[in-house]
Amino acid sequence: MRAHVELIHEDDYIFHTGELPSGEGKILERRLSTDEEDGSSSLSLHAIGDWGRSAGIAHADTEFYVVEGTMIYGGQELGPGGYVQVPRGTAMDWVRFREGARILHWREYGDCGFDPYTNVAEASAKAAPESGEGVSVIDANRMEWTEAQSVGPLTPLYIKLLHRDPKTGFYTRLIRARKGWTDHRLAHHPCYEEFYTLGGKMAYNFGDIDEGTYCFRPAGVKHGHFIAETDIDWIIRSDGELTNWYTTDEWVKWGGHAENYEHHHAPVISTLPVRSRSRGEWSGDGM
Repeated sequence: MRAHVELIHEDDYIFHTGELPSGEGKILERRLSTDEEDGSSSLSLHAIGDWGRSAGIAHADTEFYVVEGTMIYGGQELGPGGYVQVPRGTAMDWVRFREGARILHWREYGDCGFDPYTNVAEASAKAAPESGEGVSVIDANRMEWTEAQSVGPLTPLYIKLLHRDPKTGFYTRLIRARKGWTDHRLAHHPCYEEFYTLGGKMAYNFGDIDEGTYCFRPAGVKHGHFIAETDIDWIIRSDGELTNWYTTDEWVKWGGHAENYEHHHAPVISTLPVRSRSRGEWSGDGM
């Protein structure tokens, strides 16, 4: 249960005190999207002072991606492009954000609950035996861009795969579109898709996409008409195997006889996405 967000710029969100139990220091968060049924959240963390937390066990699948500044995980220093993924119930080492850091943080299939331990060895002794494949720690800058499969988008996209769950197909990856990348078709998927824009600009049927623009799109929502005005990079997540189903020559039957109101007071389609004012007016194209 998450709202269709398309598009909101991060700067249009308000700050909350960071909901990161057992941590010490100064951290704020912007809640990009949340699921109030199971606690799943997509957050932008801003360290307004040094912040840290001991080793322990998180109650949700947990991910961190460094946008600016420095994160230290278990003694390993990670700058922009640093990524950590910890499956739910798995022991995670201590983590620290230095003042000024900006970190994207995701919790999936669980809330912010966290059981602290003195060190990672103690946490490992308490971890669930079925806790999964272990912790991934990646510096994306050391990875090569690979061309995406040609089936799907009309012109090449490039990816860096950060994490993929072998059972569910859930993945997190970086995607790059070169200037001039385009696709005029409308696509929808059998899984959800969310992205945060790391840099660049794209014209899009839901509005302009630029650095800091966020989207959460539930399964089945059509989207498309892309034109990359510059090279553009995103971090993208989906909760299953992403298959592109395309619609062309699209049409929508919508309307009725207005008995006691003028046309400009007509009702809106109930599935309009959540958008922020800075994204400007939207024609409804793509719905």
